[in-house]
Amino acid sequence: MRLRLQFPFRVIDLPGSARALLLVELLSLCAASVGHGAVLWWMAEALGAVALTTYSAVLALATLISVPALSPLGDRQAKGRLIAGAQAVLLMVAALLAVTAWHQPLSLGLLMSCGVIAAVAQAVSQPAQSAMLVEALPAEQVTAAIRWRRALQAVGSLCGPALVGLAWSWGQMSLALAVHGVLAAASAAVAMTLWRVPATGMPPGRERWITLLKAGWKAKWRVRVDRWWTLSGALMMLFYAPAVGLLLPLRLQSMGASALWMGACQAALAVGVLVGVFGATDVLFQRLGRYRSMMMAVSLCGLCVAGMSVGRHAPLLALLMAVIGFCISVTQLTGQTVRSLAVPEDFRARMAAAQLTVASMASTGAPLLAGGLLQHGAVEDAYRWAGIGFLASGLLLLAVPGLRQLLALSPSDAQGWYERHYPHAFVRRGFVPPGRDSSNTPVTTPSLDRSMIDRWTQQ
Repeated sequence: MRLRLQFPFRVIDLPGSARALLLVELLSLCAASVGHGAVLWWMAEALGAVALTTYSAVLALATLISVPALSPLGDRQAKGRLIAGAQAVLLMVAALLAVTAWHQPLSLGLLMSCGVIAAVAQAVSQPAQSAMLVEALPAEQVTAAIRWRRALQAVGSLCGPALVGLAWSWGQMSLALAVHGVLAAASAAVAMTLWRVPATGMPPGRERWITLLKAGWKAKWRVRVDRWWTLSGALMMLFYAPAVGLLLPLRLQSMGASALWMGACQAALAVGVLVGVFGATDVLFQRLGRYRSMMMAVSLCGLCVAGMSVGRHAPLLALLMAVIGFCISVTQLTGQTVRSLAVPEDFRARMAAAQLTVASMASTGAPLLAGGLLQHGAVEDAYRWAGIGFLASGLLLLAVPGLRQLLALSPSDAQGWYERHYPHAFVRRGFVPPGRDSSNTPVTTPSLDRSMIDRWTQQ
């Protein structure tokens, strides 16, 4: 069988709102990576590991609280307005940091305050962005659009650390934060074009806030394949996040490497993602199938994380980061399209927020886990245990029910798949699904045949 690298169609072929959304994601991610990278490196140098883990834990906790609390916004308000408003708040935070850095030394309290505000803004924006791209496109274009999203995200991650490393090579924290502010301003300007995009999903005011919130979480839990897939991924994130985040500057500094190598390692991670996005994943899918490709990528990623503990030279760490980036692109592209399309339109923002919340729980525990490992050993030992933990967590995907079947679906077959196979997971006001009474408790009913379920899901 002859294999060819498959490239997604041009961004210009997408509708205007989808192009603007992708550009906002590119600019905002680039801005965030510049600001976050500069802050992490400065804290590692000036304040040490304790401040670094404290800062990361506070930000993760703020995300953990704000994402579920604000999740109904995306299903009852215009997503374009939410994104534009959130980007405006991020611009104000970036401007405050840049102005402060030019006039006086930064403090841990200021950095944590700005980080919490930015985390709340992202909690509003990210679920809306995740759902809006799927809603703006027909099913046959979603796969290519998600592929472009991953590519542009990788470019943003590539440019951000490179700019941080360049600014730090000149010894200028204030310069890095000034670049952060410029990128945030560009992102906010593009986001304003989404202000007039009409709302989709549930009309405002149809249900109470707490009712919407509970319905989204119940749907996430009752769809078994999504529930266990999410929990397995969160457990892997618990070990992956510190390996490519807060442990990286400590590992490089233990080797005597400069700040430029931190930028090089983060850039290598993005290059690995790009290699996967622009064709290499297709080769794997054709050779092994989606399910086996995902399991192979998870195993290789765990080995590379553990390998960060034995590397003695910065170029080797950069190479391992590139392989990790490729593996992550494989795992994300394997099922992101079918997973997005399988969710009903009026539940997409809330289920995306539930996904982010579970990931935030892992992010909250990740710095605490890393801090505990650092207290009982060197950073090399922390990387060794992170690799073992990631590999063991990835093997849990073998036990996720229905995962192999879901990954085999085409985009058209994936639309509404969750509601067809788990009809009782999605409960809406004014309609009680078969098998439940008005209080949403189970009652005894005859077995439902497929035609009855299809008629219900089409209402």
